[in-house]
Amino acid sequence: MAVPSPQLQQLLELGSRHMRLLAYMVAVSIFASGVYTGMYHPRIIALIPFTLVLAYGQSWLHRRLSNRVPSQATSITLLLDGLITGFGIASIHYALVPMLVFIAMLNASALSFGNLFLWIFTGFFCLFGSLLGGMIFGLEAGVIDNTPTAVNVVALIGAAFYFGLTAFRSREQSRALINAQTQIREQQDESFQLSRKLAKYLPTQVWESIFKGKRDAKLQTQRKKLTIFFSDIKDFTEASDEMPPDLLTEMLNTYFEHMSKIALRYGGTIDKFIGDAILIFYGDPVSRGNKEDATACVSMAVEMRREMQILRQKWQSENIDKPLHIRMGITTGYCHVGNFGSETRMSYTIIGRDANLAARLQSVASPDEILISNETYLLVREHIMCREKGAVSLRGIAKPIQVWEVVDFHADMKNQSSWIEHELDGFVMHMDTNKVKNYDKDRIVKALELAAKQLKDTHIL
Repeated sequence: MAVPSPQLQQLLELGSRHMRLLAYMVAVSIFASGVYTGMYHPRIIALIPFTLVLAYGQSWLHRRLSNRVPSQATSITLLLDGLITGFGIASIHYALVPMLVFIAMLNASALSFGNLFLWIFTGFFCLFGSLLGGMIFGLEAGVIDNTPTAVNVVALIGAAFYFGLTAFRSREQSRALINAQTQIREQQDESFQLSRKLAKYLPTQVWESIFKGKRDAKLQTQRKKLTIFFSDIKDFTEASDEMPPDLLTEMLNTYFEHMSKIALRYGGTIDKFIGDAILIFYGDPVSRGNKEDATACVSMAVEMRREMQILRQKWQSENIDKPLHIRMGITTGYCHVGNFGSETRMSYTIIGRDANLAARLQSVASPDEILISNETYLLVREHIMCREKGAVSLRGIAKPIQVWEVVDFHADMKNQSSWIEHELDGFVMHMDTNKVKNYDKDRIVKALELAAKQLKDTHIL
């Protein structure tokens, strides 16, 4: 949360103190002018030092209350202001012009630093103080009509100074508030840009849940049923020895970029990149149900396999002869998921037998093959066509595991699929009708017709 600027905080803290001090100085001026003109008995001059002591005492009390009960400090001091103002009105024997000046200054202070409810209570305290003061100082109503002009002039000049300073303070507060708002917006923009940069180091779903306050960044895990995907590039180590480092880096980043977009499109949580390997899981922090999570994960793997065919064509057109093929393993089971590590450095990841099992399935897969466990197969068999591979012994797994190979979507899903592919010697076609722009349809049709015509007219031995 952004903090107001020090300038604004200073104005807010000093504003009420300065306005209260000026109000007391106006009262002192009225007392002094009343004694000077003979309106008041000379003994009233004793109120002048008492008023100055009150001004200091009020400021001291406000500071103490601000430290102990900051939420109630303004309310208490305003109510005391009302009570003291009532006493002041009684002490000047309810002289009309000075009395109106006192009331106007009290109203301005209550409305500036309080609210409507507090303003009403301050008025009641002022009335109570004036009645109590009248019992002490006596009620001399005749003075109301016989106030010396000098006293009225002093009261009006004091009021002019008070409200002039009030207007100046309001303007300065407005400027400080505008500057604070500008500063807050700049801080928010900086925080947003920084969070966007940091988000690239976290799974998108995790970053969003932390940013929206739904999840805390603390060491905490939970046991959940997940579908885990693990893939790597076949013979990547040999390829890294044969290819220039810059070219290899560019190819790897391109591969990660395309695979990440597919994973996010299907709602997967990208755990990490380990060399050329990718670990993705479904079911946390958002789950659509075990069956839907597993289906989304396997569908993602099928699309990744298709995307790799396109990437190989792209790299081949760039005279990169080294073909890259991926191997994928998927399993479903219970894992611990959450923040692991220390309070100073943590990682959002998964730990469990099935996380290791996905990696083991990937390690025994053939190039471009997707292997899934029996648990995953039971969840996706309605939508995904699979071929039984039998029980397979895996390194680090005590018992053989029933394994299935993902072939493709079932026929009913294929009919709904936007993907069309054919790959033969001398002929490769990959088309995703969802990505075809409407204005490109005619050009694609003409290209296919031209290819078909040339193929028919060409004599092939």
